[in-house]
Amino acid sequence: MRRTAQYDKQTQPDWRATLDAFLPSPLRVMAGMLSAADAARVTEIRLRAEQPALIMAGRERVDRFDHMRSGRWIPSGEDVKQFAQTLLGHSMYARAEELRGGYVTLPGGHRAGLCGRVVLEDGKAHHIQDFSSVALRIARPVPGCADAVMPLITDDGKPLNTLVFSAPGCGKTTMLRDVARLHALSGFQVGIVDERSEIAACRHGVPQLDVGPSTDVLDACPKAEGMILMLRVFSPDILITDEIGKSMDAEAIGEASRCGAAVVVSAHAGSMEELMQRPITGVLLRQRSFERYVQLGPGGRLLKAWNGTFGVLFQASDHSVPSDSSDSSEQSYSSDPELPRDSV
Repeated sequence: MRRTAQYDKQTQPDWRATLDAFLPSPLRVMAGMLSAADAARVTEIRLRAEQPALIMAGRERVDRFDHMRSGRWIPSGEDVKQFAQTLLGHSMYARAEELRGGYVTLPGGHRAGLCGRVVLEDGKAHHIQDFSSVALRIARPVPGCADAVMPLITDDGKPLNTLVFSAPGCGKTTMLRDVARLHALSGFQVGIVDERSEIAACRHGVPQLDVGPSTDVLDACPKAEGMILMLRVFSPDILITDEIGKSMDAEAIGEASRCGAAVVVSAHAGSMEELMQRPITGVLLRQRSFERYVQLGPGGRLLKAWNGTFGVLFQASDHSVPSDSSDSSEQSYSSDPELPRDSV
């Protein structure tokens, strides 16, 4: 019998302690001046040569210093280069593969994006040097964020093929991470193909974020190739990957379904209509490749969910909360106005 998922909402460690060894002294001072509440909201730190350092929560500054030079640090070009070298462990060669993607993963799953002069090889970007800016993204796992979604994407405990979509920045990756964790806690074998190292945030091959005890991760692997490899080698019950958009991705999703594995994937789209208009997701919708569709809004809020024939299972309102039962959660089977049944 599969174990019941235990929703662990433990307090997340303070990123300032995790990243202390990487931060330049002036930045540590700035971070240390934050209240605990503000530190818990931080999403990224931005450093640009000859510009004030910024500590941000989304688009809001949280460093809140009134005078530019009385608390906020203005790094020089050399300061930014030294910071980038520290993030790389003073070895561009050792982190070359990550650096080709423009970022490196740090302890705790935090990620540093690096910008500077791009060196080309055979006409393609090979690596970055002469660093001029750094975007340090603070990992913010949210255990339990998928609690409300899980009853909608399972049937009597069985995982269903699911497409999670939203506009950029609404928490699709965070949601996929928690879906993986909860399925793994329920005893399923989960395979994650993490092409951009964002779901599990692997470092030296080891996930830095909690994706569950029975989860295998293919890190930095192209989605389509990784899904086929996972199916052949690990025989997962569930395959999870982020931001599908290529024809090869669609073919791999079909192969996974034929092999009996459920797939949970995400895509960028602000509405079901937009999802339908995109070349690859539109084909998948017309082929009825998914049994559930989940739309997220700002802050990862569950906006709407549909079944495989586009009947509405859940519609958010100010006070609505999806039921704990997948049967009772089917509030309405009227067709969605943005996607009439006969359009698929």
